[in-house]
This record gives sequence, C-alpha cells and structure tokens, in this order.
Amino acid sequence: MQYYWAKFEKKGSDIFRFDTRIYLNPIETPNENDVCVGAIVGKNPGSAKALNNNVGLQPILLDGDKLLPTVRNIILKSYANAAILVPERGYIQVLNLFYLCEPILSKAILSVKKYTTSIVCDSEKKSFPWVWYVWGSESESLNPFKGRFTNLLTNHHFYYDKANACIVQKMASPNAFAKHTQGLKHEMVVPHLSTLLDLHER
Repeated sequence: MQYYWAKFEKKGSDIFRFDTRIYLNPIETPNENDVCVGAIVGKNPGSAKALNNNVGLQPILLDGDKLLPTVRNIILKSYANAAILVPERGYIQVLNLFYLCEPILSKAILSVKKYTTSIVCDSEKKSFPWVWYVWGSESESLNPFKGRFTNLLTNHHFYYDKANACIVQKMASPNAFAKHTQGLKHEMVVPHLSTLLDLHER
C-alpha cells in the first residue's frame, strides 16, 4: 500500500517523471476511477525515484523528497478543518515547470535545455477543482517555463504570496513569489484550501 505514484520514462541518460499523484489514503494500485481533488504546480521532480522498473504508474521512493508528504499533510489538515470526509481514493495531481528528475535545480535546468521540444505531462490537459502554485520566487531561468500554465482548466487558481504574506486567488505570474511548501506554515493555506474543498463538495 502506497501514497505516492508516478510514471517514469528514460530519455537518453535522463529520467522524467509524469502523472505524479499524492494519494490521501494508501492504495494497492491506481485505477481510472480515482478522484483528483486538486493540483499543485512545482518546479521539477527532485530526489524521488521509482521504487521499481514497472511500466505505467508505480510507487515512488521519496529518497528524502519532502514536497509530496508535506502537501499530503496540508490537504489532510484542510479536510479535517472543513469537516469533510477524505475521499477513499482521492489524490492530488502534481504538475511541474519541467519533468526531468534532478535534485540540483541548476543541473536540471541545464539538462532540460538540451531538448529542442518541451517535454510536458499529459496530465496538464485535465480539469482540476483547484490549482495551487508552489514554484517559488521569480527566476530568470524558470520564468520561461511558467507561461503554459495559463491554459490549465480550473476555476480556482491560488498561491501564497511570500512577498505580501497573503493568499492570492489567481494564477501566479512569472514575477510572483509563489511560496514553496518548504518553511510554509500550514495555517497560512489550510483555511483557504478548506474553503475550496467545501465548495467542491457542494
């Protein structure tokens, strides 16, 4: 039984991670009827690796990656705060500015730039109840990857603005400081997430 699942693909010497899912309850295996309760947009997959070499969705070996369990904990707190039952097979979709696996961001950016066409995840075409941006501060290297997320299908974009210490209810612009979960106090986002979860349940 596992919480964290994704598809891993090797391209040359690089590993890409797609369709990353954070399940709120542990599952034996994903299926098509599982419910996506929302999505986050981060920078890129860090140190997490495939637990095995299976094809398709497979368990993730976190290997020190803290983003996925932190997001799960925040969403569980938000369900509790809203007094809503956690969906048995509910999950959060993880989207990224780019999908190359590399814990050192500078190396990841250099590696992904060698590809002449952008390698993106098909999950970006889905419709989401809400999307939370956690890609950090403005970055000359990362800003060019941010524009395509204006096409995400959702009625509720938001991020925690580090510069102004508040929730902003719109897509994060390339220049915005969309606070990463590292060092983010959970109480800064739990009330807003609770409202979105409650809205979606109606």
